[in-house]
Amino acid sequence: MKMNLNTLAMGLASLACLGVAAGGGVTNVPAPADPPPLRLTLAQAIDEALNANHGLKAAGHQSQAAEGDASAAARGRWGGLNAVGSYSYFNDDQIIRPMSSELLAGGFAGAPWDRSQAHYGVSYELPLYLGGKLNNQIQIARLEARKSAELLEGSRWQVRFNVISLYSTVQALDQAEAALDEQIAALAQTKTNLDEMVSLGKRPDVDRLKVVEDLEAARAGRAGVGADRRKLVALLLSVLGRNPADDVTLDAEVKPAAAVDKTHDRLPGVVDNNSLIRTASLSAEQAARGVKVARSEFLPKVYAGANYLENTGTTIDRNAETWGATVSVSLPLFEWGSRFSRLKAARARQDAATEALRQTQLQTEAAWQDALAKFTAAQTNADAAVARVAAGTEAARIEQVRYDTGAGTIEDLLRARSREEEARAAQASARADLVIAAARINTIAEKEILPLP
Repeated sequence: MKMNLNTLAMGLASLACLGVAAGGGVTNVPAPADPPPLRLTLAQAIDEALNANHGLKAAGHQSQAAEGDASAAARGRWGGLNAVGSYSYFNDDQIIRPMSSELLAGGFAGAPWDRSQAHYGVSYELPLYLGGKLNNQIQIARLEARKSAELLEGSRWQVRFNVISLYSTVQALDQAEAALDEQIAALAQTKTNLDEMVSLGKRPDVDRLKVVEDLEAARAGRAGVGADRRKLVALLLSVLGRNPADDVTLDAEVKPAAAVDKTHDRLPGVVDNNSLIRTASLSAEQAARGVKVARSEFLPKVYAGANYLENTGTTIDRNAETWGATVSVSLPLFEWGSRFSRLKAARARQDAATEALRQTQLQTEAAWQDALAKFTAAQTNADAAVARVAAGTEAARIEQVRYDTGAGTIEDLLRARSREEEARAAQASARADLVIAAARINTIAEKEILPLP
């Protein structure tokens, strides 16, 4: 008997949605519910980013590595103990150890001779004087560790700013979406009313068509805002170290703290000590130390050494111990001008680091002045946005009344509603800009000058 394929496919599809109960019955298995979107406050987002951001973790590891290098360089002044060993096989017997009292006591015949020899033991070398080279290299390594720490601190402030900027912008987009939703709902209701009035001959069909045009434009704008929000949410989650494909729910409204509104007189005129300037200053100090290292190549070097060896003839099976202590002095004489070239290069690097420090100071001052100006503008825009929303709301209400009574046109009503929606979106954007401007001031100064919500 042949089975219909459609019947078999339907049966398999049904079985995919069914489960067998413990008692042998068949029960429906509910589909797993989608997890609710992550809900974050601004403080939670900042804390999570500072703890989980992969860029900060990388900077932390680099800082630890620089500290390890500095520690290793500092320990180099104590020299090193090494185990040494060698094996030699000669064409003829040779004495196992240098001449000693054995030669005087027993003559050449009594000395330890062998062609197969092994020498093993320990040796220690201690640098006594290197012309300041070792000390300056240690200081350069320590300065590098401090630079890495400054980089980490500056990165923490930058990550904090990125979180505040993205979070506030997403909040502004949420407010813009809410305003567009209200406009879409109002236009949809107006269209419904006009459909009825046009069918009754009370309004021309062109009014309905104009409402339809604005309604579709609002829906398209709503989709564009949603796409922008999706992009910024993905960036925010990536800064937090989370999966960018997830969704997130933020606080409903951007609310700048009261201290942010009127605090211009509390802001310093210049910023002359943040991590960028400190890092450039440390680089300049490193370059100065590099010049001293280059100069040390012209000075003598003194080393102390000691060794203890076991000298064995594998054929005669005799051992002889030797030990010794030495002090050696090395004075450089001629290297075809290479030391002069290294000194010239070190001085050029010092000049470059000095100029880079000054450039960093000027750029930081310029960024600070820009941040102050943008903060002042953001305060003005935030105040103006409040008045603009109030005026737009009242104008839209009046135009609605005029249109309902026949005193106004549909164009006047649509323009008033469009201005109201733009005013609400601008208010949300102005609030976000104020928070971002305050965060930028804190980031450049690397201090909590302006408290944020």
